[in-house]
Amino acid sequence: MKIAPIIHSRTYHCDFNSKFLVRPKTFMESDIQWARKNVLGSTMEIDGLQGLRLLVAKNDKFRLIGVTGFLKDICSKCTLSDGEIGESKELFYDDKGRSIYAFIGIVIENEQNSNYGSIPINYLWRMYLDEMIPIWSHTYQDTILRNFYDYTFEPSSTLNVLEPIIVGSMRLYESNEELDYRMFNFFSSCNDWNTFSFCSNIMDYNAVKQSDFSDITTSYNIITRLQRTNNTVSNTQSTYNDYKTVDNEEDEIGDIDSKKKKFKSIEDWINDISTNYSDVFIDAEDGFGGQHWTVSIRKCDRDYRAETRRSGVHEYRLIIKRSKNI
Repeated sequence: MKIAPIIHSRTYHCDFNSKFLVRPKTFMESDIQWARKNVLGSTMEIDGLQGLRLLVAKNDKFRLIGVTGFLKDICSKCTLSDGEIGESKELFYDDKGRSIYAFIGIVIENEQNSNYGSIPINYLWRMYLDEMIPIWSHTYQDTILRNFYDYTFEPSSTLNVLEPIIVGSMRLYESNEELDYRMFNFFSSCNDWNTFSFCSNIMDYNAVKQSDFSDITTSYNIITRLQRTNNTVSNTQSTYNDYKTVDNEEDEIGDIDSKKKKFKSIEDWINDISTNYSDVFIDAEDGFGGQHWTVSIRKCDRDYRAETRRSGVHEYRLIIKRSKNI
């Protein structure tokens, strides 16, 4: 199979290159942006990362496979010679003494029905050393362009992986180190979907909730919390609908003809309120779980309070209650 290195890392003096420190020579701008989106997703909340994150993403052209973590943690998972250990330690910190993190990976040209094999962390780390040591002390930033070359990894065995827990558009799996590597090997050769993106070991609730990855390993608590939130949204959401009270009263907060309405976005809903109601107050602010709007509506001398909370892409929870303050 044809592979090429891809590395997102800083050097001793220079910060991260937005178009990768090392990447395939044939990458188009669209390929760079696709890879960048996935790699940056794997670095979310990096300061709190314990262990490594394993990343696999596939589109119609390429498969991106690699590891994200602090260099000292990636190196600790490798079996190296004394010389390699000495070389590696020189790369752990930048010129200000800060621990360096990186994404180290390969890009594979897609092939039909291919078992791409198990990609060892050892291989990725030695590739990193080969690319980084010659440029480590440079005081300027550049991108190294590499050609694809033929390489064969040991075939990975067919692995039984856990059934995912579906929450919204995400497939979630409970994380531990052994499971994460099993999932990494599974997705490295997976051809079940034309496109997918897998990242392991995301242990921050908001990072998982806001992630664009299709498949994630995370903690049991985060999974159950997301399930609970998703079920609440499903049960209470009115699709920006109906302007209906939820205090056991039959009154509807419609305009003159009292028709129920549905809207494609919260902005459309607020605009409709502003157009059809007088004395409307709209307060938008950042709140827990995303943006939170509070809308006060005066109608027929009766005040109502409407709240909607963003709970994911195109998903909102809508509550309309009679104000008790008037």
